[in-house]
Amino acid sequence: GTSDPYVKFKLNGKTLYKSKVVYKNLNPVWDETVVLPIQTLDQKLWIKVYDRDLTSSDFMGSASVALTELELNRTTEQVLKLEDPNSLEDDMGVIVLKLSLGVKQGDFKRNSSFTRNMRLSESLRKNQLWNGLVTITLLEGKNMPRGGLAEIFILLKLGDQRYKSKTLCKSANPQWREQFDFHYFSDRKDMLDIEVWRKDNTKHEELLGT
Repeated sequence: GTSDPYVKFKLNGKTLYKSKVVYKNLNPVWDETVVLPIQTLDQKLWIKVYDRDLTSSDFMGSASVALTELELNRTTEQVLKLEDPNSLEDDMGVIVLKLSLGVKQGDFKRNSSFTRNMRLSESLRKNQLWNGLVTITLLEGKNMPRGGLAEIFILLKLGDQRYKSKTLCKSANPQWREQFDFHYFSDRKDMLDIEVWRKDNTKHEELLGT
């Protein structure tokens, strides 16, 4: 047969968002983007799928995502298997989501519980809390020395965090167009260090300037 599916997103039993209905389709494409406010990460986001009927909606399975497993500022695609303990069906299908976790700008003072619960990734979890984000967009370079002969890359450092540009440009005017997110600690006086490096065919690396 067919169905008229729609999706509900729930936290703590409350429906935070309901998608549109896709009529007469067993492979629906919603292509909807939603921002859900979260106070703490120690909970699950439930995704519940229903078949719309004129009188009532039939439950078509659900899946959940533990918020603690999401990475900050990194979008991950998740294919979640739908399940219904009361159904005799073995295969209830899947739901595909792209999920990312972010800090709402301007909410740090007003919403301190959110900041307190947004713990760092494991590598930075040293009982320190960051309370902001610094986003750096690396655009381009101009008149780089010997840029046409060797590959140029950029190293960005903020405290114990470091990023290396992916792109190795053989050009005096390299175009990077890359974006980097740093955790910001207001109780530290970290300087952002920007280093320009060149790398030649022998894998030799040389610092050109800071």
